[in-house]
Amino acid sequence: MGLDRRTFLQRIGLALFSLGVSETGISLLGKNDRFAPWLQAYGQTLAETTNRKLALLVGINEYPKNNRLNGCVTDVELQKELLIHRFGFLPQDIVTLTDRQATRENIETAFVEHLTEQATSDDVVVFHFSGYGSRVKMPNITQETTGAEEDYQLVDSLVPADGIIPTKGEPAANDLLKDTLSVLLRSLKTNKVTTVLDTSFKQTRNSLQGNFRVRSYPDIAERPNPEEIAFRDQIQMKLKTQGLKSRNLPGIILTAAEEGQAALEGQWDHFSAGLFTYALTQYLWQTSHATKVEVIWQKTGANMALITDNQQKNQIKCEHHPITPYYPLEKPGTPAEGFITNIDNKGMVNLKLTGIPLALLDSYGNESCFTVVGDTSDEIQIQLRSREGINGKAQIVNSSESPSKLLRSGQLIQESIRVLPRKQGLNVALDKSLERIERVDATSALANIELVSSTIIAGEDSADCLLGKVTNTEPDTSDSNGEENPVSGESYGLFTCGGTLISTTVGVPNEAVKLAVSRLEKKFQTLLATKWLQLIVNEHSSLIPLEATLELSGNKNSVSLQSNTRNIASASRSIIPIGVETLPNMPQDAPLKLCLTNNSDSTLYSILMEVTPTGQITTLYKPQKNSQNQQAVTPINWEIPAKSKIVVPQAESSWQWKTPESSGIAQLFVIVATQPFNKTLALLSEQETVKRDRSLILNLQEPLNITYAILEDLHIASGVAPKIIGTNTDVYGLDNRAWAAFRFAYEIV
Repeated sequence: MGLDRRTFLQRIGLALFSLGVSETGISLLGKNDRFAPWLQAYGQTLAETTNRKLALLVGINEYPKNNRLNGCVTDVELQKELLIHRFGFLPQDIVTLTDRQATRENIETAFVEHLTEQATSDDVVVFHFSGYGSRVKMPNITQETTGAEEDYQLVDSLVPADGIIPTKGEPAANDLLKDTLSVLLRSLKTNKVTTVLDTSFKQTRNSLQGNFRVRSYPDIAERPNPEEIAFRDQIQMKLKTQGLKSRNLPGIILTAAEEGQAALEGQWDHFSAGLFTYALTQYLWQTSHATKVEVIWQKTGANMALITDNQQKNQIKCEHHPITPYYPLEKPGTPAEGFITNIDNKGMVNLKLTGIPLALLDSYGNESCFTVVGDTSDEIQIQLRSREGINGKAQIVNSSESPSKLLRSGQLIQESIRVLPRKQGLNVALDKSLERIERVDATSALANIELVSSTIIAGEDSADCLLGKVTNTEPDTSDSNGEENPVSGESYGLFTCGGTLISTTVGVPNEAVKLAVSRLEKKFQTLLATKWLQLIVNEHSSLIPLEATLELSGNKNSVSLQSNTRNIASASRSIIPIGVETLPNMPQDAPLKLCLTNNSDSTLYSILMEVTPTGQITTLYKPQKNSQNQQAVTPINWEIPAKSKIVVPQAESSWQWKTPESSGIAQLFVIVATQPFNKTLALLSEQETVKRDRSLILNLQEPLNITYAILEDLHIASGVAPKIIGTNTDVYGLDNRAWAAFRFAYEIV
C-alpha cells in the first residue's frame, strides 16, 4: 500500500496542521515544542469510537505536460472551510490530499485508514474528489482457446497525481477506477455518506468549453494498472467474507456533470474553482434552513445552468431510500457570506468570502460592509479594504476597540452593504480558434467600444461573453437560372461563457472582424444590462422579509418556483423529485403568475425585468392614466402593502402575462425597494410604446439606461452614510435593509 498506517497518518497530520493554522486561528508556527502534543491529540481523536464527522478531500492541479488544472486545490479548501465553519467538522477529522500528495496509493490508503477503519455505524463521512476524470479500456477475456481476441468495455476512472504516466506502446492507466471507489464506499460501516465528484468522463480534445476549462482527460487508456485491479479485488474479497458484497452504495453521490457532459472550472481574478463545487458550497453557506438534499441539488443545478447555459448539469445518485441529508444540518443554521480567518498584527481582519455568488467575484467593491455574527447584542460592523478573489482584508468601522479584543477566528460575517463600482464594463474573451491577425484586429476594435472594459484570450480570466467564428450557409440567388445555391463562409458571433452561440449575433459570411465588432455594439448594451441585473440579486442576504413565487397560472401540476429572503424562518419549500430538471421547464406562450408577500411593516415597491431566451430585455409595468391627458398612460410602481401580498397579473385583469415564444433560458428579475422607483418610472414613461390603458410588457430599446436608473433608485433608497462611501460618486452603495432582488430562471421548451 506504499505507506504504513503510522507513517501515513503522521505525514497527513503535519499537512493538516499547516493548513489548519489560518482557519482555526491556532498560531503554532515556529513553536515546534507544541507539535508533539497536538499530533498526539489528533491520534487519540482518530482512535475514538464516538460518533464523528470524517472527511477525505482530494484535489489535484499539478498534472504533467500541458494538462494542468487550476481550481481543484481551491475546491478542497472550499469544502474544508464549509465542513469546519458551517457543519461542525473538527479540523483533525478532515484529511486533505492535494497535488503530489494525491497519488493513487495515497488516496486509497487514506480512504481505508481514515474512513473505512475509523467510521462507525452512525458516523458521518464525506469524500470529495476534484481533478481529471478519464476512461480506461477494461479487457473482457473470452473463454475460448489461447490466442482468442480480447474485447473491452470502457470504465470511468479518477486520475490521481501519478495517473498520467508517459510510456511507449500501450500505456497502462494508474487511475483509481470508479469501480474501486464503489467497493471502498461499500466497505464503510455507515450509511451517512456523501460523495462529491467534481470531475467528468467525456472524451474531448478541447481543453476549453467556451471560457471554461474542462476536467476530462482527453485520452483513453489502453488498460488499467494491474496493481489497481489487485487492490479492488482484495477489498471485494474482504466484503464477501463479511457478507457485504451485494450491499447498496451508502448515502448519496453528487457528480458535477451528467454522462456525456464535461465538468468545468472557471478562472476569475486571483481565483479559480470548479463551477459545481463553488455553486454547491456557496449555496450551503447562504442557506439558513435544514434543507433537504433534493432542494440543494436543484438550487445548485439552477445556478450552474445559468453559468453554463445548461451545458453542465449536476447529478444525484442514491441506491436506497430515503435519501440522507447532504451534510448533517439537523437544525436551522446561520447564513453567512464568509468568516473571519484571523486578525493580523496590523489590526486587519482577514476574511474568506465563501458565500459570495460567482457573478459578484470580479465586481465586489472594497467599501462593502459586513455584520459580524456574535454572542452579544452589540453589532460589530467591518468594512472591506482590499480583496483578491475570495480573500479579503477589513477593518472595524463602528468601534475604536482593538479588533483582537472584539473578534475571533471562525466568526461568521453577513453582508450588510454592497458597494459596486459604477464603471462596470463587459469582459470579452477571444476564442482560441481566431488567427493572430484576427485577435489583433478584434482587440483594437473592442478597445473603441466604451461598454467593453477588457479583452482577454479564452480561458485566461473571467469573461461575460466570447467572440468567435461561426461557419454558416446562406442562400445565393445570383445563379442565372434563378436557383438558390448555398454559399458557405465564416462569420463572427458572440457565444456565452459556456460556449453556446447567441443566435441573434451571427453576421454575414466573410465579414471583417472589425465590422463584426461594430455590428455587435447594440448587443453589448443588453449584455451589460443583464450583467448589472445579476449583480444586484441579493435574495440570500436581503434583510427585507419577503417571499416570491412564480408559477404557471392555472396549472396545478406544475412545480412553482419559490424564493425568500434569509430572515423568513418558515418559508415553504418545494420538494423537487429526483429526475426533474434542475432548471425547470416551461412550455412556450404559457400564462405566468407572480405572487409577492410582504412580511414587513412598511409598503414596498417593485420593478419586474425579464430577459428572454433571445436576450431581449422587457419590463412589466403598471399603468395609470395621466390626469392632464386621459389618452396618455404613466407607469407606476407595483406596490406591496405591509403585511399583505399582491399577484401579477391580478385575477380581474384582462391581459395575460405569458412565457416567451422562443426556446432557451429565460430569467425574471424581481427588484423590490423600500422607496418608489422614481427615476426608473420617469424613463419608462418616455418610451413611445407606453400608450394603452392596461398593464403592458414593454420591450426596452435602451435597457442599459433603465438598468442604470434602477441602480440609482436603489442607491437613493439605501442612503448609505458618507462615513462608509465618503463623497465617492463612482460607486453604488446598496443597503440590504433597503432592497431585495430575486432571480427566477427557467427553460422554455
